[in-house]
Amino acid sequence: MAKGHSQKDGLPSTPVERIKALQASLASSTDLNPIATLITDARRLHSKLERSADERTLIKALTLAVRVVCQSFVSLCEKDGMDLEHVDEHGRLTWAEATDAKGKVAKWLKQQWNAFLSLLHDELLLSGSSSVRLAALDISMSLQTAASETLHRHALAKQSSTGRWSVTPFRSLVQTCLWRTMADDVIDTLAESYLEVYDDVRYMFCKEISRLLRHVPDASLQHAHIRSHARTWLCRITAIPTEVSHLNNFLVPHLAKGPKKRKAKKSKPHFTEDGGSDDDDEEVQTAPIFSDTEDEEDEAERPAAVQASKKRRRARNAGLLESVHSLPAQRQAFAAAWLGLLLPQTHTDAQGHLIVHGGALTLAETHDILVRLHAQILPHLPKPTMLHDFLVDCLDTKGTTALLALNGLFTLIVHHNLDYPAFYTRLYGLLDASVMHTRYRSRFMRMLDTFLASTHLPVAIIASFIKRLSRLSLRATPAALVEIVPFVWNLLKRHPSCMPMIHREWQGDHLALGPSGVQDGFNAQETNPLHTGALQSSLWELSTFGAYRLSQASQQGATTSGGDTHYLGSVTTFASILAEPFTQNKYELEDFLDSTYTTMFETETKKTLQRRQRANKPVVPPAVAPLDITLSVPPLLADKSGHADVAVRRETRKRLRLAIHRWSKIDVRCP
Repeated sequence: MAKGHSQKDGLPSTPVERIKALQASLASSTDLNPIATLITDARRLHSKLERSADERTLIKALTLAVRVVCQSFVSLCEKDGMDLEHVDEHGRLTWAEATDAKGKVAKWLKQQWNAFLSLLHDELLLSGSSSVRLAALDISMSLQTAASETLHRHALAKQSSTGRWSVTPFRSLVQTCLWRTMADDVIDTLAESYLEVYDDVRYMFCKEISRLLRHVPDASLQHAHIRSHARTWLCRITAIPTEVSHLNNFLVPHLAKGPKKRKAKKSKPHFTEDGGSDDDDEEVQTAPIFSDTEDEEDEAERPAAVQASKKRRRARNAGLLESVHSLPAQRQAFAAAWLGLLLPQTHTDAQGHLIVHGGALTLAETHDILVRLHAQILPHLPKPTMLHDFLVDCLDTKGTTALLALNGLFTLIVHHNLDYPAFYTRLYGLLDASVMHTRYRSRFMRMLDTFLASTHLPVAIIASFIKRLSRLSLRATPAALVEIVPFVWNLLKRHPSCMPMIHREWQGDHLALGPSGVQDGFNAQETNPLHTGALQSSLWELSTFGAYRLSQASQQGATTSGGDTHYLGSVTTFASILAEPFTQNKYELEDFLDSTYTTMFETETKKTLQRRQRANKPVVPPAVAPLDITLSVPPLLADKSGHADVAVRRETRKRLRLAIHRWSKIDVRCP
């Protein structure tokens, strides 16, 4: 091909003017050589962008150059001048050696296409300028639309229109998103403007992620963060369709038309093992080339297993047009991406170490996935029980990870018929001292309240949990105690068979069976909650906070003398509810959760401030009888002094001193 233009060719030296001159050259002739020149100039402008002071001019010229190249390729696609059929595993076009002029031109165009994709995804998407990054993303999606429409027209010519999605440039874009660290603005724009909006983009994005996760080249440092980046992108996908009517927005125009539909004869529905029905609520969506040739009556008489197998085979062979308009196919693509992330491939190296393809997730990333699992992931998986191994592995790690895995595992047990008999044994084993000090304590208490809500649980299990919580309260923070006491109260109210645990006496003291020298029937070392002997014990741990003593003192009108009380008076007062009649139905646990040292400090300081505000109010002195200091002096005093006036003044001063002394003893403070 011809060499690139230079200043000797008469082109302007200003970058913007040079780009406009090349654009005019492309528009006025059939010469395609300016495409290569524009790609070279764009790469040179981007390299100068980081170290140049005139940033605005360079960005303008760079953006104009890549948009001109994009428009050129879009025009070529519209005129069917690009061959986009053969693509390698990295989303780049491949070609065979050609000797004729047409073949050489086609090869050259593919080379320029690959060079442009390399510029967009390897350089501009990672640029330091936000406008350059977003322009590269927008251009990539424009090329994707044009390439997909070109493939669709070729398929129509061959009478095989089942919907087409071009592998290039989309695979190259997804690979860059997984292998490189993207800026937040690129992640936000791609997620909010494309993945959450277009059903075909979301479907193919999940398909590409699952494919890339299955084919990570190796476990070297170069690919150590692939799973971490995949988690970032998958967590941003939240707009999963739940009804067929939700599939109504597509980036590629020909995919928006939908497949041809035919009405199937209604028959008695058959349900498969995973809970899905063989009969769709909507009309059966099938393309003509995939329609069955057998009689519908014979199909209706087939066993359910045969029909389910045929339906799954038909879904595997369905074209893209059917898949993007099919709710099960959309869910399957979403599930495949998450399963590829949570159930990674592993291999053993020469030293016998287990290596995970794509690297390992950090503890914080695992926690983020577990927090989202029950609401964002499990409802959209065709077979949620496939995550059983992942959740059990999280339980084995114990600590916060195990606490967060409980909710997902409980969801599988209740809603998806997972058989896990050791659930309450594992749950009981998680109740240790660290639970009362973790940041997820309130979340764990909510889950524990849900797990123990059934009245059909054995009373021995409930008693074991009550006793274990009481034992943990001895080393719990005041904020945790405020949660434990109403939680225990609700369990006792819900399971009256456990009430003897608060009615046992020792030397006249209820709740206190465990002072020194008294044998407690509870076996704290037993791991099975059915055999701990908690029903033969008492809640003497909660009695140490002054529950019974404070209750008795309030009934007798006396005050406690300390000893069996908590250092925080509000905790002692609150613990007294266990020694009073259980007249209330239950306590709302949400009113006591999320308590911290900060919230308790604010509560106590507000009480003090309110007391000071009352003390600063204007003081009204008590009513005092007027002082009469004008009384006459007894005659005897006047006779002794010899002067009546002097005696009167002396007596008046005396009475004033007595009055002031009496006033000083009056307490004028507010009650």
